[in-house]
Amino acid sequence: MQLKRPRAAWMTSLLTTTTAGLLILGTVPAGAVAGDPVADGGYSFSAKLDIGEGKRSCSAALINPTWLITAASCFAADPANPSTVTAGRPADKTVATVGRADLGGTAGKSVEVVDLKPRADRDLVLARLASPVFGVTPVALATAAPAVGDTLRATGYGRTGDEWVPTRLHSAAVTVKSAAATTVTIAPKAPATGAICKGDTGGPTFKENGTTAVLAGVHSLSWQGGCFGSTETRTDAVETRVDDIRQWIADSSSTDQALLAPDTKLASGQTLAGRDLQLTMGSDGNLTITHKGIPNGVIWATGTGGNPGAYAWLQPDGNFVVYTADNRPIWNTATWTSGGNYLSLQDDGNLVVYKKDGGPLAGNAVWGSGSTRIGNTITSGQPVWSAQWAEARSTVLIMQRDGNLAVYRKSDGAYLWGTGTYTSTSGYFVMQSDGNAVVYPAGQGNGVGSVWNSATWWSAGAFMKLQDDGNLVIYKKEGGEGVGGAIWSTNTFA
Repeated sequence: MQLKRPRAAWMTSLLTTTTAGLLILGTVPAGAVAGDPVADGGYSFSAKLDIGEGKRSCSAALINPTWLITAASCFAADPANPSTVTAGRPADKTVATVGRADLGGTAGKSVEVVDLKPRADRDLVLARLASPVFGVTPVALATAAPAVGDTLRATGYGRTGDEWVPTRLHSAAVTVKSAAATTVTIAPKAPATGAICKGDTGGPTFKENGTTAVLAGVHSLSWQGGCFGSTETRTDAVETRVDDIRQWIADSSSTDQALLAPDTKLASGQTLAGRDLQLTMGSDGNLTITHKGIPNGVIWATGTGGNPGAYAWLQPDGNFVVYTADNRPIWNTATWTSGGNYLSLQDDGNLVVYKKDGGPLAGNAVWGSGSTRIGNTITSGQPVWSAQWAEARSTVLIMQRDGNLAVYRKSDGAYLWGTGTYTSTSGYFVMQSDGNAVVYPAGQGNGVGSVWNSATWWSAGAFMKLQDDGNLVIYKKEGGEGVGGAIWSTNTFA
């Protein structure tokens, strides 16, 4: 059976001018689930996409707080050729409404889509949101293909049997008729008149396991029988499978940040874990950022040690506060003016408080720790401040808050080398233009008050590199790995 090729729903005015051509080509736009209305709060991972400020309408599903999964055809210049979608920001402004069964209500959140990651071999794309959606449980990913005869459920915001532009999410039970390498074919089960219609493109089909929804497919092709404005009687549809690309989805939708939702606490001993970094509410009361596996390599800290049992709370008023065990505040970010703030431990090393509509790609930061990942080559004249760090394949170089410049091995967290410059105030390191690498206490510099140096002041323009083999090396201006010209090293081969 040859199914008709779907297209994302267009504005009514565009439909009027293109329908004849579509019929000649033997294709019809595909879109939403003509089934039963969903009660408020139901299937809240479902999302409505407004593409091009009303030019197109599609559906989607939330797979983690900052990523949606939907159909690539929604974003293609020619929806019949979804493989033409390119990675990056959508060509047309796209706004996703997530967690709102009634589009006229206020539940959930509306947020712009700022990045696309298409899958080349099927009608599928991942869409990144400018800011995360909290309070909505994402749909899980299936680990196996649906079996013929399985009962699934489909949701979407497209047309129904009697509505041109519905304002409420609809759903229908469907049955799996067949499975192919990248797709499954479904048919309506309850109500029997249910169908995938215009505006449903990209919406989810999922298996309900108790209170858990497991994503089986994404709406791609449909006959649209029973949909408003369609004379077709066939109601089968084709879904893009996701189970066989589960790892690709997980890898592609990983973000450059770990998130702490509003009104969330980190109890004593708890950790917010990112890719390489972790924020830990220490049992001694100190809140620290460390590189994973290097607990002594503190990149940043609140300096609130000596308060066992302390906890951190991102309050509803937006302030991030460390409290003692008996609920006395001892440190805060002073961000109480923005309710709904969230906390982001970013891969670049910075711990940031964002407004609820902000993020790394959207701005609206209201506080940051200043801790920063830098490149593994430190050029002439470049300072490395307290709470900055560099990383190579086997080692990490950290300018610690205690004033020590240290190299740690990533595999086991072993301390390999340090300047031994533990100062009472945070120090900083600079690769001076004269070629000398120097550690200064805070407030000192320009040759005054140095507490350590490499004694390489005779090689103007020299630079330092943390190599993948673990060695920290100073090279002459014209030197480098494979070129020679090394004039100093830590000999920390890891």
